[in-house]
Amino acid sequence: MSMDERMQGNMTCGAARTRECRHVGERYDRMVDSGIHCQYYGHSDFLNYGYWDETTRDQKEASERLVEKLLEFLPRRRGRILDVACGKGATTRYLCRYFAPEKIVGINISAKQVEIARRNAPGCTFLVMDATRLDFADQSFDVVICVEAAFHFLTRRQFFREACRVLRPGGWLLLSDILMHAEAEKRRRYRHEENYVRDEVEYRQQLEATGFNPVQVVDATEPCWKGHFMNVVRFFHEKFFAGEIDRRELAERLRLSYDRVPDTEKYLLVAARRRESAAEPSI
Repeated sequence: MSMDERMQGNMTCGAARTRECRHVGERYDRMVDSGIHCQYYGHSDFLNYGYWDETTRDQKEASERLVEKLLEFLPRRRGRILDVACGKGATTRYLCRYFAPEKIVGINISAKQVEIARRNAPGCTFLVMDATRLDFADQSFDVVICVEAAFHFLTRRQFFREACRVLRPGGWLLLSDILMHAEAEKRRRYRHEENYVRDEVEYRQQLEATGFNPVQVVDATEPCWKGHFMNVVRFFHEKFFAGEIDRRELAERLRLSYDRVPDTEKYLLVAARRRESAAEPSI
């Protein structure tokens, strides 16, 4: 194959990746327009499972706690931070508690959501961008955070490479991520078979092979996915008993959550530090 043919092939694959990512963005655009979704999240503009325990009052609080749990991995909360797949900017807005707005950049594949994010987190920079093709110079950031989105990327491993590239040596990648079993990764729309990861060990190995060391991978299935699931069931039953939704809508809302139960394997919280140098051995 000639150099021109290889370049053309890479461009075609890149365009296909971007189209697929835009389809995901369009799906979330429809979700964020849903009035009952907005109500469930307390009109906070979050859209994640959150972190739950017996003291958590609602989904908005759980969503904020999830971001806080990820930030707890950092030895210091300072420097320049990139919020990948920032959605409507709720996570970005939360980051402003610890980082100066001029040090925060958010990216999303959806222009519609980026416009909302600009209103939610004024002073921060927001760009429409594919997470697997980051248009930033090498070593641009001290922290990269990605809340509940990397499983959509085509591919997650390519995102790891890009995150490592744009991080300064010693910088941190923080993620919450969802693993599904192999058949579900292949069957479910907006998932990708190439992203199948067997378990926490394999997840850690992928990050180490990309240039991260050390890597912490925490199984947070109980407080995140299961906590969210139980609250969704409670919320929509309360709406039904109050006469705010009918039986058909109750069944449809619950179906979306119940369909995920047999497919979901793990919910992970991840912190990975970029090695100080290429010569530093992986663990």
